[in-house]
Amino acid sequence: MRGRWYQPQSGWGWARPAVSGNVVYFGDGAGEVIARDLVTGDRRWTAKVGQEPVFGANILVRSGVVVAPLYTFTVGLDAGTGRVLWRFKAPDDTTGVQPGFTALPGTVAASRIDADDQTVYIPAWGASVSAVDLHTGIARWVWQPGRIDGDTATSGVFRSGSMSVRVSGDTVFATLWHGVNRSIGFSEAWLVAIDRLAGRELWRVRLPFEGSGVLIEAMPVIYQNLVIVHTLSARTYAIDRTTQKVVWEFTRPSAHLSTIAGAELFGDVLYVDGGDEQIHALRPSDGSVIWSAPFPTQATHDLLVTQNRIYVPIGAELYVLDRQTGNTVAIAHQPQTSDPLFSSPAAFSNGLVFVTVGDGAFCFDEP
Repeated sequence: MRGRWYQPQSGWGWARPAVSGNVVYFGDGAGEVIARDLVTGDRRWTAKVGQEPVFGANILVRSGVVVAPLYTFTVGLDAGTGRVLWRFKAPDDTTGVQPGFTALPGTVAASRIDADDQTVYIPAWGASVSAVDLHTGIARWVWQPGRIDGDTATSGVFRSGSMSVRVSGDTVFATLWHGVNRSIGFSEAWLVAIDRLAGRELWRVRLPFEGSGVLIEAMPVIYQNLVIVHTLSARTYAIDRTTQKVVWEFTRPSAHLSTIAGAELFGDVLYVDGGDEQIHALRPSDGSVIWSAPFPTQATHDLLVTQNRIYVPIGAELYVLDRQTGNTVAIAHQPQTSDPLFSSPAAFSNGLVFVTVGDGAFCFDEP
C-alpha cells in the first residue's frame, strides 16, 4: 500500500472527507474545515468555523457549497473560497425544562447529513430533521415527532434523537431512537418517511427490537422499493416503503458487539458488520448471505465500499478487504504521529483513499 501524502492538522474530526473535482474537504478537531489539493494535500483554504471539532459523520459538497456538521451546529461554506455562508442550529434536544435548568442543544455529533441540489437535510438530537436552504441556511421546514401518550413526551421532557437521513426521490428517510422513559433505560428505534418538499410526516415504522439508549445511528440504504436500516444491536431490517412492512431481517445469533457502522450498498450487494466478528455480504432483495468473512472486532466508523475493496476502520487500524471475498488485502496504520487513530470513515476518488487521522489528513493509493 503506497502513501500519497500526509498533511498535519489540529486534533481529529469524525467526518468523512468530501471530494469534489480536484479538491478534498476535511474537518479537524479545532473547528476548522480545510480544502486540500487532491494530488498533494496542500491547503487551498482553511476556514475557522467554531471552537468545536467537526463531529458530524460526513461532510458533503453540493451546488458549490460545503456543508459540515460540528457538535451543536452545522455550517455552510463557499466551496471555492471557504467563506462562511451560514450557520444553522437545530431545535433544542430537551423541551419542558424546569426553571433554573438549561435545555441541551440539538447536537449533530455523529449525524449523517444528506442533500439534493437545493436543500441539505440535517438530523439532530431532540428528534428533529431540518430542511435547510443550501445557499442561505434558512430552514424550509423542521420536522419533529410530537407528543406521544404514555412516554417521556407527556412528562414534558422529551429524550430522543435522529442521527441519519437519506433523500430518495420525493421522500426523506430518517432513522430515529426514541426514549420511552425518562432515563432512556427503555427505548425504541424508528424509521420515519418525510415529504421532501413539505416536511410532512408520511409514515413511521417502529422496528421490532427494543432496548436502551441510542439504538440506531446509521443512514438508511435504498434498494428498489426497500429501505434498509442497520442498528447498534447488530440487526439489519428491510422495510417496504409502500406497505411499511418488514420484508426481511438479518441478525447473527452470535452477535455480541455494537455495530456503529451502517450498511453499505454497492451494486446488488449489501455489506454489513454483523457484530459477530465477521463482515457479511448480503443480497439486498432478501437478506440472504453471499459470503461471510472473519474480522477481528467491530467497525468504529462507517464502511467505505469501492469497485474492488471494502475499508473498515477499527480505531488504530484501517482494514482493507477484497469486495468479492471479504479476504483481508492490507492493513493501514496512521503515519507520522504518536496518535494512531483513524478518526473518520474513508472517502474515495480516482484510485485514491482519503481519511482523517489523529492530528492529520492521510491519502494513499487503493491497494
